[in-house]
Amino acid sequence: MKRLLVLVLLLLLAGCGGVGVTETTGVSLSAPPPDTSYNDTDVMFLQMAVPQHEQGIEMAKLAEKRASRREIRDLATAIRLTQEDEVARMSRWLEKWRQPVAPDLDPAAHAGHGGMHGSDPAVLEVLRNTPAGPDFDGRFLNLLTGHQHLAVELALMEEKDGFNADTKAFAGRIVKSRTAEIEQMGAYL
Repeated sequence: MKRLLVLVLLLLLAGCGGVGVTETTGVSLSAPPPDTSYNDTDVMFLQMAVPQHEQGIEMAKLAEKRASRREIRDLATAIRLTQEDEVARMSRWLEKWRQPVAPDLDPAAHAGHGGMHGSDPAVLEVLRNTPAGPDFDGRFLNLLTGHQHLAVELALMEEKDGFNADTKAFAGRIVKSRTAEIEQMGAYL
């Protein structure tokens, strides 16, 4: 009788411990182990870079329609296509890590990195209110230069404090490509 009672208690404890196997599939019902392939900096970088990229895409779309110079329209198209691909990649990483794509809107959450944020709606408003033509070209190039400087700052932070090798390598590519874009825009100005 004691053996039966012990056996029943063990079965009950095994069922209540959160680890179990379904009878039909044999698959464990326990939660997967935490993913230790990334750290908070990796997550924060991606969460801030996504809206920053999305703003860059919107800026580029405006330039594709309003810039008077062909080379500026071509640059805008290249930036838009690159950043659309990068947003998809960053979103996939965050989803894989089961992290929200949207950043924490609490300003205190960003104090450790100088209060940087991913985008500034006023920049888009300025471009939307600038008519097509040479004035738009100059304003776009100046605003996008500042925008890409922020992308470089975010990426340098990731390279320094991030953990995930793929995310750090991605940040390194951002530093190189955005620095080249800044130099190219300087030549256009």
